[in-house]
Amino acid sequence: MKIMKSNLFFLFMLAIFLSSCSKVKVSAKDSYETVNFPDGSFAYLNKNSSVEYDKNFTNRIIKQKGEVFYEVTKGNNRFIVETESGEVKVLGTKFNVKSTRNELEVEVESGLVELKVDKLVNEVKNGQKAVFKETEKNIKIAKAELKHKQWINDLEKDFKKLGKEIVKDSKQLKKESKKTGKKIKKDFKKLKKKTTS
Repeated sequence: MKIMKSNLFFLFMLAIFLSSCSKVKVSAKDSYETVNFPDGSFAYLNKNSSVEYDKNFTNRIIKQKGEVFYEVTKGNNRFIVETESGEVKVLGTKFNVKSTRNELEVEVESGLVELKVDKLVNEVKNGQKAVFKETEKNIKIAKAELKHKQWINDLEKDFKKLGKEIVKDSKQLKKESKKTGKKIKKDFKKLKKKTTS
């Protein structure tokens, strides 16, 4: 009986360990981050934001904190973003989700999403934003301001700058490796002469 209990405990702990290993978490602290999900969808994380999802991503459910812009590809399952305040169901679109403990804001750049907070459910269309505030207990629909475009543009500039630096560094590395190769060849010839003399 004692062996059976220890085996059950071991199996229980193994199940917990394996389930924790099947999650992927990406966090953006002081910089921006991008995520390419297994289904081909993308997420752009603003500073101090994070997403977590199952490694196999068959359920297409993401747990989010902070502000994230999504470009979602169509799939067999709905794409769902869960936040502390509510959830967003997606039907193939581009949208931004900004979530804090007391407020949830969704802006749709293109397509359609469904915002659900407790029992409140609203569709948010192309060019609209929906805001839920815990203090007001309702969802307000307004024209999208697309403020996320600024930090997305900053992120794209950072990538371009990084790309240019990589190209510059690779050219410099190529020069140095050629130079080093010539020096090694020269030293090898000298060494060969010494050993043959």
